[in-house]
Amino acid sequence: MGFAMNEEKRKLFSAFDILIILIVATASVFALLSQLNRPDDNLSCVIRVEGEVVHSVSLDKLSEETQYVVSGELPVTVVMNETSVYVSSASCPDKLCEHTGKIERAGQSIVCLPAKVSVTLESQNSDLDAVVG
Repeated sequence: MGFAMNEEKRKLFSAFDILIILIVATASVFALLSQLNRPDDNLSCVIRVEGEVVHSVSLDKLSEETQYVVSGELPVTVVMNETSVYVSSASCPDKLCEHTGKIERAGQSIVCLPAKVSVTLESQNSDLDAVVG
């Protein structure tokens, strides 16, 4: 006929192209995971009783584990270190605040309703405008 057909089929991707795609995809996954797992900077632990701040401390200023006891009818012991906060003991009947475990990110809270105590982590560098619960 007037033109010759090229019988060689062209590959969509070469082995080199596939290698580059895999490298970029792997790097993207690692970048995403590192952002999800990065600790917040400049975290502060704010402890409130009936909505009033009774104690506030910047966690990066702590060199060792520190306890703060919220006294009152139902005492609550809050333990803080440079990366996390948790309630180690509470006199409330249900102990839900103790079972909350450690909080480590801005916006997380521990609440003891019977004692009217809330413990919140706040950050100067947080992307959060507000936390609605």
